[in-house]
Amino acid sequence: MKAQWKAPAFFLLLLLTLPVLQACGGAGAWEGTMTDSAGITVVHNTATPLWGSGDAWTVTEDLRIGTIAGEPEYQFGQILPVGSIDVDAEGNIYVMDGQALEAKVYDPQGTYLRTIGGPGSGPGEFSAQAFFLFTDNAGRVLIPDLGNQRVSIFDTSGSLAGSFPIQLQAGIPARWKVDAAGRVMAQLRGLNVPGIAALEEGDPIVVYDTTGAVVDTVAILPKGETLQEISQEQFSMLMFAPEPIWDLDAAGAVLYGMNNEFRILVNDSEGNLVRVITFPAERKLVGETDKTAILGLFRDQMETAGAPPAQIEQILQGIGFAEYYPAFSQILAGPDNTLWVQQVQNADDLTEGAEEEAEVDFQDLGSPNWDIFDSEGRYLGTIALPDRFSPVTVRGNQIFGVWADELDVQYVMRLTIDMGSA
Repeated sequence: MKAQWKAPAFFLLLLLTLPVLQACGGAGAWEGTMTDSAGITVVHNTATPLWGSGDAWTVTEDLRIGTIAGEPEYQFGQILPVGSIDVDAEGNIYVMDGQALEAKVYDPQGTYLRTIGGPGSGPGEFSAQAFFLFTDNAGRVLIPDLGNQRVSIFDTSGSLAGSFPIQLQAGIPARWKVDAAGRVMAQLRGLNVPGIAALEEGDPIVVYDTTGAVVDTVAILPKGETLQEISQEQFSMLMFAPEPIWDLDAAGAVLYGMNNEFRILVNDSEGNLVRVITFPAERKLVGETDKTAILGLFRDQMETAGAPPAQIEQILQGIGFAEYYPAFSQILAGPDNTLWVQQVQNADDLTEGAEEEAEVDFQDLGSPNWDIFDSEGRYLGTIALPDRFSPVTVRGNQIFGVWADELDVQYVMRLTIDMGSA
């Protein structure tokens, strides 16, 4: 079939930034092993789940915010599934719209409350490089903005309460998080361009103070290999190359790993490696049809944007492909200290049973199926989330994320997890 692919979130992000619980009752015996290596617990899982029949958790949609047409307060232009949704202690939902360049706020029932900010470079305004949003334990809303090189801080009423600078020379913040203690963190990505640190040792996850100064490092992620070279003269990119993936759990521990192998590391809130979790995931080959579809996507997007033909050819010639798809797509810190790891599906999985000329969403390479591990790292089983749903954050037994319909209209969705008697 002829498929139109859409750019993955990380590629859109790149373009914008550059101009568990214990087992439930009835479960079987765990078949893996745990060993101690210099005080670090290494967990070796088999593919046999610990959950028995009827033990697996279930998820149910209980809130959807959005509309195709109607009140503008309920319409979204672009919500990137990389940190654009957060929830405060009262259950209010904050959504950063990367197209409207504003944040919308809704109460726990999904009723619109107010809008924060708007496009511009003045105080409290956002550039096209503002796509992260998070709340802290003081009830504030923090919105990083790479274009304006600052983090804007808003109070509970949505009024600007201050800001602090983003020091890009220390590295490009590729992802932001805030932990349970209110520490503001970011993964820094080095680039081989003037004025930006190369960070040859890897991508540090750093902690900022209220002046924007780096005061601590809680983990150093291996260096990603997707971007090989970027300059006015040279562009080189390797699709499906190893990349660091990470999240924070409720206690401030960092869960991370390279997506070319199923080996998840856990650093405690002080930055000490305490656990390594492995699982026998099978990687899939990248086929020629996959490569053709992706290169066609990039060509279409650049032509639509009006890029000169010579520049388009230069970029396309610089795009290569790894031999295999990643071992996993995303990591999510789940409820009750569980670890959720998203499976990967390839183009054949996506197009199987699809109609001719159907559009295939490249972001759907992240499967609806997630492998779940308990607080000790033992494999519990698999949970299926809704198709076209990208989880962003977890609060208690609820998952908040962005869902897109068949017309690619985006909605904010809340799922509730039924954990049974666990």
